[in-house]
Amino acid sequence: MAKTLPFYVVILAAVSHSCYGTILAPEDYEWRPIFVDSEVVIGGPFGENFIWQFETQEDRILAFSILDGNIKDAQEFLSIRDGADIYSPKVQLENDDIIQLSRKGLPETLYSTTSKATVQFSKTPISHLKLRIQKAANCSYNIKPETQCGRMVDEVSCYCALFDNKNQPDQTMSCLDSGMKLVSFESKEEEELIQRTWSTQIPFWTSLTDTRRDGSWLWESTMTLLSNGNYTNWFPGRPLTQESDQFNCMLYGGSTYLTFWGDVNCSSLANAICEAQP
Repeated sequence: MAKTLPFYVVILAAVSHSCYGTILAPEDYEWRPIFVDSEVVIGGPFGENFIWQFETQEDRILAFSILDGNIKDAQEFLSIRDGADIYSPKVQLENDDIIQLSRKGLPETLYSTTSKATVQFSKTPISHLKLRIQKAANCSYNIKPETQCGRMVDEVSCYCALFDNKNQPDQTMSCLDSGMKLVSFESKEEEELIQRTWSTQIPFWTSLTDTRRDGSWLWESTMTLLSNGNYTNWFPGRPLTQESDQFNCMLYGGSTYLTFWGDVNCSSLANAICEAQP
């Protein structure tokens, strides 16, 4: 017969807000898990055998980090289980290949493999502890042959390079088949981090296209229209502005455009960058 242990789920009674979002204080005990829509932070004081359950949307995972501290040191006081109860396996670090490709300097983070996780405190922390729980995109290294993935921009999104020459529509489908989208660059920092990871020696497709309406460039992955004030990085003289041109898709890299954006025929062959956001 399986052992039955007292099981307490801590639910917020006092709520405060900080630059990290909502901070939950352990005061009441209920049996209802906490849903993580974006992020929450739990702050002590914590006693022994405090147990928290967390869940997020089914196609996402949970990311755990310590504010102003180290997740490895915190594991002296708590265990994070990869599932809905305290008997689930412990949450592990991500694949070594993912860690190696991911940007150095990101907060040390543990990731569940499912949308649910359980946190149990084994003893009272010796100092005030804040545990940050975020909704994250899964980052699977071998989604396809000749693929590399990592967390370049932050600890919750995922980017993958597909080293397989295809046209832009086919690369769009390759990303979708893997539960991702063809990349959309929303900032200079995002683009530079991606380019730094996989260089610009070969061309990569993005989701920017004006196939729907000539001259109106749209990030198809986010359905965001490129307009005045948006970040752009066009090669000098691009995009071409004559009516009915056949250069309707944007890529970057290669010997022609280097670190800049170039408009080319969508049937051209290039590699691709996929992304998944939380």
